[in-house]
Amino acid sequence: MITALKLFNVCVLMITGSLYHPRLLSDEVETEEVQKRIKEHEYRYQQQIEWLQSKMEEKSNHQPNIKIHLSADREDSPQKYWNTYIMLILVIIQVLGLWRGDILPNNPQDDDNEEEQEEMQDEVPRRPHNNILNCPDQNVLDQFYNICIENGSQEPIMTSTFVKCFVDRLLEAGRNLCPWSSELILDDCVGIGSQFEKWSCKIPSVYDILVPIFLQDGYCFKPEICSCDVPREKQSFGRILMVTANNANLATQCETNEPEGDILCLIHNKGFEPDIHSHGLASIMDSDCYLDYKKVVKWFRVLLSKSWKKICDQNEFEITFRNMTGCCGLKIQYQSGRTIHIKVFPAVRLKGSDVHLVPRFSNFPKKSRVPTIYWHISCAVCEYRFLKIMTKNIPKSSCHLKCLQILIVLTEKVCHSPDQRCVLGSYIFKTVLMHLLLSQPYSNWQECHLEHRFRDVLKYLGKCLDEKCLHRFMIGNQTFPQQIGIPEFLLKAEPINLFPSFVTGNESYCQALMGYQKILRDMGPLMMECIKNNTTAE
Repeated sequence: MITALKLFNVCVLMITGSLYHPRLLSDEVETEEVQKRIKEHEYRYQQQIEWLQSKMEEKSNHQPNIKIHLSADREDSPQKYWNTYIMLILVIIQVLGLWRGDILPNNPQDDDNEEEQEEMQDEVPRRPHNNILNCPDQNVLDQFYNICIENGSQEPIMTSTFVKCFVDRLLEAGRNLCPWSSELILDDCVGIGSQFEKWSCKIPSVYDILVPIFLQDGYCFKPEICSCDVPREKQSFGRILMVTANNANLATQCETNEPEGDILCLIHNKGFEPDIHSHGLASIMDSDCYLDYKKVVKWFRVLLSKSWKKICDQNEFEITFRNMTGCCGLKIQYQSGRTIHIKVFPAVRLKGSDVHLVPRFSNFPKKSRVPTIYWHISCAVCEYRFLKIMTKNIPKSSCHLKCLQILIVLTEKVCHSPDQRCVLGSYIFKTVLMHLLLSQPYSNWQECHLEHRFRDVLKYLGKCLDEKCLHRFMIGNQTFPQQIGIPEFLLKAEPINLFPSFVTGNESYCQALMGYQKILRDMGPLMMECIKNNTTAE
C-alpha cells in the first residue's frame, strides 16, 4: 500500500511540474537568456525530485524492520504520509508558480488592446542585419555586375546630351509662345537623377529634367521653407508665395466683391482684373497667392505640347505626352522602335543655391493628401554635384555606384510581382550610399572592397529600418560642405526622416522589412540564376 502511494505521489509531482512548465504556458518566443534560466530551474527541480525520492526510499528501507501490531497504527500511517506529501506538493506548486512569474513577467493580458498590439508586433519579422552570413563573395558580385547589369541596361552616353538639347529646344519654342513671357521666365533645363549620375540600371531608362521658372522685375517668388508658418509634419515641403518687388502680396483673399474702406483687392478690383488675366499669373495660384503645383504642371504640359507642334516638322521621331503626377511625361519614339522616356519637372529655385521646390519628390507616395500649395524640397542638383566630386576624389576603379546598381536590380527582381509594392526605392539606397561615402575614407571604395561595402550598405539600411529613421542626406547635415550649394539654414535645420510612414503605419513598415529580409535571403540564388541565364543566352 505504501509503495503504491509513493509511486502515486511521484506521478502527481511530475504531472504538476510539467503542467506548470513555462514552455506549455506561454506562446512567446524564448530568447537565449530565458532558455538559460529555464535550464537552471529545470536542474534545481530535478534535484528536488531526486531528494524527495531518496527520502522516500530511506523510509521504505526502515519500514520492514518495524513491526506494527496495532491495526489503528496501520490505518493512521497512510493518512500521515498522505498529509505530508500534500504539503510538499503545494509547496512545489507555489515555487513553480513563482518561478514562472520570474522568467516570463510579461505574460499576455486579457485586455483586448494589448492583445492587438502583441499581434501587430508578432507580424513584424526579425531583422538579421547584424550578422549577414549569406552575402555573395567578391567574385559573384563582379560577375553579376558585368554580365547582368553592365551589358544589359546601359544607354548610349550621348543620349543624355541629346535629351537636354531637345528639352531646351522645346523651352525655347515655348518662350516665344507664352502669352505672359514678359513676367514668367523659363530657365535652361538641368539634368538630374540616375541617368545623369551614371548609375541607371532600369529598363526602360527614364531621364529626369528640372526646368526652373522665375519672374522678371515687378513680381517674384518667395519660398517658405523651415519657417514657423509651415506645420511640423510638413517640414519636408515648402510653399511659394507670389509677392511684388517691394515684398507686398500680389493679391488678397476677399470675402466680398466690394471691400470696405480704402482696402484695394487686386483680384476683385475691376481696374486690376484685366491685367491679371492678361498675363495669366492668377491662373496658377490659389486664393492666398501661393503657387499651386497642379495648376503649374497643367500649364507647363500645355505649353510643351504647343511647343512640340511648332517644331515637330524638324524632327524624325514622334512624341507622346503622358499625364503623370507632378511632371510632364514625354515619350520619344523612333521609326526603328527605340523609345526614350523623359520626365520634365517645373521647379522654383531658392535664391543663391541649387535647392529647388518641385511638385513631386522621388520617395514620396503618388497618392497624398498634402495640399497642392506644398512643394517638395529637392536637393537633386546638389546630390548630382556631390557624387561628381566624390567620383573625382575616390579611386578611379571605385565600387560605390556598383553597390547601388546591384541593390536596385536585386530589389527589382525580388519585387517582380505586380501585386507586390516595392517600398524600398532607388532613392533610399542612394541616400544610404551617400551617408556612407561621407563617413568612410576614400580608399575604402576601391573596386577590390566591393563585397565589404555591399555588406556595409545592407547593414546600414537594416539599422535604419530598426530605428524607423533614415535622414535625408543634406538637410540637417552640418558635416556637409557648404560649397556644394546648400543654404546654411538648411544645413542647420532639423533632419528630415525619409521613413515617416513607418512611424505612423505598421503596414508599410512590415512590407519594407519583409522586402529587406527577402533581399538578404534570396540575393545569392538570384545572382547565380541571373548569371547562369545570361551566360546560357550568349
